[in-house]
Formats: sequence, C-alpha cells, structure tokens
Amino acid sequence: MFLGIINHPIERLGNIKDILEERGYKIKETLATEIKGNEDFDALIIMGGPMGVYESDKYPFLKVESELIRKAINTKKPILGICLGSQLLSSSLGGVVTRGAFGQEIGIYTVYLLDELQDLLGDKIEVFQWHGDTFTLPNGARLLAYNERYFQAFKYKTAIGLQFHVEVNSKMVSEWVKEYNGDPSLVDQLKEKEEEFRKISEKIISFWLDSVRGSQ
Repeated sequence: MFLGIINHPIERLGNIKDILEERGYKIKETLATEIKGNEDFDALIIMGGPMGVYESDKYPFLKVESELIRKAINTKKPILGICLGSQLLSSSLGGVVTRGAFGQEIGIYTVYLLDELQDLLGDKIEVFQWHGDTFTLPNGARLLAYNERYFQAFKYKTAIGLQFHVEVNSKMVSEWVKEYNGDPSLVDQLKEKEEEFRKISEKIISFWLDSVRGSQ
C-alpha cells in the first residue's frame, strides 16, 4: 500500500494517484492531521501545502511526517516528496528550509535537468510552481533539477524530492487560485499543459519506482 499524505485538502496526489492505480498499486490518501506516526506502508508520498517546514510548532503533524520519512529511509522504502514534501524530505535528512531569497515562483517555469532526469526527459522541461520556500541539499543527496533561482529536484537513496508540480490539472489549480487568491489566468495555462504534465509525471514515477528497486 502506498500512503499519500495530504497537508492541505486541496493539494492532493492528482495524476500521481491515477498513474499508480493504473499500474496496479493501492493508494491510501490520509490528511496529515490524522497521521499517528505508526502507519504501515510500502511507499510514502508527501504532497504540498501552504505551511512552512519551520512552522512545526503551529503544525505539529509536520514533525510526525519527518519521523515517517526517517523511518522509511531506514527501512529502504520509496519516498516521493512534492513541493512542501520535498522540503520536509530535505529537512528530515539534515537540510535547511527557508524563505526563498529570490521570491515566490508561481506559474509555469522552465527547470533544467541533470543525470537520470536529463537522460529521461532531456535538458529541460516546463513545470508548474507554487512555492515561496526553498531547501538546501542534504549530505549525500544528488541534485537532479534546478533553475536560476532554486534547487528543483534531488535524490537521496530511496527518496526523490520535487519542488515543482506535474501532478496538477486545471481543476486542481482552479481550487488553488480560489484558496490562495492567485491569478485566474493560471487555470487556462494549465489546460494547455495537462497532457504534457501527465507524460512527465508518468516518466518520473517510473524512474522513482525503478531506481528504488535497484537500490534495495
């Protein structure tokens, strides 16, 4: 069973869930406020949210997620962190999460790829962004994607962190625009990119599953 942790009700797994279910995996989505820290799972997926990793006193479930991440690393179970999830992954492994010095990234951005992601997807891809925080690379992690502002993806043993979103569709982004008072034009931009993002998501999920199997 793959456990998907939802840090905010409108930031769900999107096409990640669809792709995994099509491949025969069982997915359980659980709100972060409901996790206890003793959950059993074969793989862990942690999604985004408007809170910061450094706000764990206000959002104590962030500490529980960090415990689950470390437990999964120690037992060689796959972890995929998206946006806030990637920041939690970095922090749990000794990295530092802070407000981004170069401001927020909201909308469609180009990111540049390295190593396995470059082999898989080419030199660069367009992705959807909605974040203001950033992370440092933990010791032992390998950078897989970046842009001129921030680190965008990394791999550590059985874990992959993605600062960006490719799981989204226009319906999801419409909810985000309403909730976070965003630019309505983002919805139309997403409509043009849904198919492309789905294909990117499929390849990244295949890479995630294949790479962790190879490391076990």
